[in-house]
Amino acid sequence: MQQELFRDLGIGTRLKRVYDMLSFDMERLYKEAGLDFRVRYFPVVFALHKLDGLTIAQIQKHSGLTHSALSQTVKQLIDKDIVEMNVGDDARSRIVHLTKNGQSLLKSLLPIWRTAEIVIQDVRRGSQNDLLLALGDFEEQLQEKGFYQRHTHYNGQALKAEVEIVPFHVKYRQDWHDINKEWVERFFTLEQPDRDSLENPEKYILGRGGEIYCALHNGKVVGVAALKYDGEDVYEVSKMGVRPEAQGLGIGRRLLSHAIERFYARGGQKLYLETNSKLTPAISLYEKAGFVHVPARQDTPYARADVCMEYQMDTSKVR
Repeated sequence: MQQELFRDLGIGTRLKRVYDMLSFDMERLYKEAGLDFRVRYFPVVFALHKLDGLTIAQIQKHSGLTHSALSQTVKQLIDKDIVEMNVGDDARSRIVHLTKNGQSLLKSLLPIWRTAEIVIQDVRRGSQNDLLLALGDFEEQLQEKGFYQRHTHYNGQALKAEVEIVPFHVKYRQDWHDINKEWVERFFTLEQPDRDSLENPEKYILGRGGEIYCALHNGKVVGVAALKYDGEDVYEVSKMGVRPEAQGLGIGRRLLSHAIERFYARGGQKLYLETNSKLTPAISLYEKAGFVHVPARQDTPYARADVCMEYQMDTSKVR
């Protein structure tokens, strides 16, 4: 027996394989019976056989297929005079019914389906595990928590373990410069305060009581951020950037959380940041982290800074 190539990762391929095996033989049975019927019509016609008079949304609920796919199938069945669509009690709803021709076709389909059901039951009895029960459990798991949600969760957990936030080191100087320069020039023009901080972070940030953090992923710097000290326990989150290839992985959120933790650790009393109104994803991140909009600063050193936000402190964390 050939070694099975598709296992967990290929479960969709396996299910498609089983579907193709069954649908090929069912198409053959329909053809030999002289019936103008395709396997793809089955979900709609079978649902109407069980519960005649359904909207496409109701058929979707019972079958689990997409609304667009069912709409296309219903259109094909209307063209073949197998189903018709009428206005429901609510003028906005459209009810799908079997036509007289569809009901006549159904009488020819039912014997084929009854025998097919017996065959499926026979295959189930001959199997070591009950496929229908297993599929039911599998579907229930995915309905409870979808594949995408599970994937992003595990990917996020793995990334969290792989990403390390470390203090600035001279060996990360070029990364600090390049990451910030790239994102600023992607949207704006470098200003003199940018050049000062990027070219001499020791003087303009670290030397003035601030901190710089680097996010390492597999040993590579993929993100940076600074916590600048303005004096009198006032701090600013500044110069936060993530490499384009690492965006969407939650690294900016990790850097921002780390900056907030350090703000509390240093006994800060006020934390703010400046940004630009066109950077909506960044603003959304700040809002979720607890920053609120306040009037823009009149003494801002950046021409692009038309948004100012201040962190709403958690008093339980204040030392």
